[in-house]
Amino acid sequence: MENRKQPKVQAAEVTYELHSLGWKAFQNLCVTIVGEVWGQVVQSYFDSRDGGRDGAFHGIWKSKAGESYQGAFTAQCKFTAKADKSLRLADLTDELVKAQRLAESGLADNYFLFTNMRLTGESEEQIKKTFEDIAGIRHFAAYGSERISLIIRESTRLRMLVPRVYGLGDLSQILDERAYAQAQEILSALGEDLAKFVITDAYRRSAKALVEHGFVLLLGEPASGKSTIAAGLAVGALDEWGCSTVKIRDADDFVKHSNPHEPKQFFWVDDAFGATQLDSASAVRWNSVFPHVQAAIRRGARVVFTSRDYIYRRARTYLKESAFPLIRESQVVIQVERLTKEEREQILYNHIRLGMQSRQFKETIKPFLPNVSAHQRFSPEIARRLGSPVFTKNLTISKEGLDDFVARPMELLQEIIRTLDVGSLSALAVVFMRGGMMSSPITMQKEEEKAVLLLGGTQADVRHAVSALEGSLLIQVRQKARFFWRFKHPTIRDAFAGLVADDRELLDIYLTGTPIEKLFSEISCGDVGLEGVKVIIPSERYDLVMTRIELFYKKRRENENLVNRFLANRCDCDFLTLYVAKNQNFIANLRIGSYLYAVSDVDVIIRLHEFGLLPEEKRCSFLSAIRDLAVDTPDSGFLREEIRQLFTQQEFHELLDHVRLVLLPNLDDLVDNWYSNYNGDDDPEEYFNELIGALEDYKKAYIDDNIAISQINNAIKKIEVVIEELHSDMPQEPDYEDIYDGSMRRSVINDSRSIFDDVDT
Repeated sequence: MENRKQPKVQAAEVTYELHSLGWKAFQNLCVTIVGEVWGQVVQSYFDSRDGGRDGAFHGIWKSKAGESYQGAFTAQCKFTAKADKSLRLADLTDELVKAQRLAESGLADNYFLFTNMRLTGESEEQIKKTFEDIAGIRHFAAYGSERISLIIRESTRLRMLVPRVYGLGDLSQILDERAYAQAQEILSALGEDLAKFVITDAYRRSAKALVEHGFVLLLGEPASGKSTIAAGLAVGALDEWGCSTVKIRDADDFVKHSNPHEPKQFFWVDDAFGATQLDSASAVRWNSVFPHVQAAIRRGARVVFTSRDYIYRRARTYLKESAFPLIRESQVVIQVERLTKEEREQILYNHIRLGMQSRQFKETIKPFLPNVSAHQRFSPEIARRLGSPVFTKNLTISKEGLDDFVARPMELLQEIIRTLDVGSLSALAVVFMRGGMMSSPITMQKEEEKAVLLLGGTQADVRHAVSALEGSLLIQVRQKARFFWRFKHPTIRDAFAGLVADDRELLDIYLTGTPIEKLFSEISCGDVGLEGVKVIIPSERYDLVMTRIELFYKKRRENENLVNRFLANRCDCDFLTLYVAKNQNFIANLRIGSYLYAVSDVDVIIRLHEFGLLPEEKRCSFLSAIRDLAVDTPDSGFLREEIRQLFTQQEFHELLDHVRLVLLPNLDDLVDNWYSNYNGDDDPEEYFNELIGALEDYKKAYIDDNIAISQINNAIKKIEVVIEELHSDMPQEPDYEDIYDGSMRRSVINDSRSIFDDVDT
């Protein structure tokens, strides 16, 4: 945000707010510095049994800067939670005793001290002399906050590995002007959450996939941290690779922003197949755009998709994964239950310590935090809510109270929303009616004004409330120099939707005032078993929905696809029966064309057949059209399980025989025909993608027919030769430095000293 606290700056160099890290995270940062900047793997010891050594090494040490030492090495961290504190010799009494013991044992020929305190020249000289006067210590070096900040500022690799530092410093001094503007836009969508970021195994695997494949699909449950990981990768890509970062809304947006003349692009596609439930139209559209994604990756672009796991499972029905194998091969599934003990504790620690809770709250809750982080239902979102007073007003800080808070997040969130004042409730209602994104400054529409009035609020209440809710339930984000209010997290929208569904007055306001396109992606008419639906409309409100659909349908022909997708995926039998009866020409106007997976009429036809609403005469005419497309296009879409339901078993086998006898013997001519129609502008692989996909589908269908398999394989080989002839030279993929080093393994085990020791400082 624009008003977020900025760190202290000396001269032209940024000093990171290292005191906000906590002792454990600071120790991990120092180990990473030693490994990544000095180029040395360091053994990190149990926190309570380190014998005075937070890290150790024995041998010849050649740093990346050219320094060379040998013997036994000890690294010690000295952390303070106080900002701007300077290190004095008197602060190191315990360390001197440990250093003398280690030196006597031959374990400290070289002694390095890391501290987040300021280190003056006079103090450093005095401290260095005192340590080197100890018999057995040949070399001593101290690294204070200024030196550590300089190391971070000079190492893009280090920042990529520890993305929390982006939230601890002044970005305008870390990144160039263009990258700074892009990073601010990314960070504005996360508030202060990036400063609380914790490196997890999921992040490391995501970074590895991004480097090796140029693509990663992040899958996980709601509130598992997918967007935070994507943001960390995005800001790191700006910094490490100089990528131009673009946050993409949908497939069409990708095509619009993909630039062949700018190979270093980073595309972040959040909720690629729908925000809280499947958007089937969006999933289908990606099929035709996947070749563009592949071309961009070959040029050197990096692409991150995120999706809720249950949405992706449904989206696979509509996706042609063969057109983009990376969507299967480069997945990172974020499983909150598999977060390590250390990861869970660090996530909770960061949100409590850096959150807005009072010191008294932190002191009271501290003894219970180990149990909270170990709870089976713990998630990063639970940690975020515990760090905000808005979510803990009625929390009883006890084992039972906290167990309930973690186990029932949605119910508690709804209770919080119910207790809001009318102004705050009105503000949430308006953001909800806008589909979760409201422009700032606020200009309300008539329907929204009516909704606010019925809730007992005013426009002035809404304007005052959004500011009060910022950072808790709402957040202000920036997109291309414009500002918007949106929900802090999708689960807040889910909770509000549940309240809307239970209130008849709010339901009517929602149905009449929400843009119809938003309704199509948020409601279902009846319970159709679709996960993540915002509102299930009861039968007594079907007429209201139907009226809005009919008006929208008549506006322009392009609206037909949206209506068809809604009818096919979000309406029960009762609704479709009423709709067909009221619109008698609807079925007669349905048409079939290629490609079947992309034609919305096909989805409606399948749904009508499933409910027994498709006349037999129309079914037969549709089958005839599919039969022609299977050979002429060729279109293998009829092999999809849902389309096969339109056929009897005999009809299906007759169609397979038709393809075998008419299409397969003439594949050579078919390839020549496609070759002659090539326009020279498209990428050759993209141009032939649909044809190859159809042939691969047919190969599976005729797996036991050796003649058919031979015909198809010969055709595919011919296509590969044609592509090779047409293919122009593509730019070499940039030689990015691998940000993931598999050899950098360490285990920092919490034995007796709790990470939460200083959470209340």
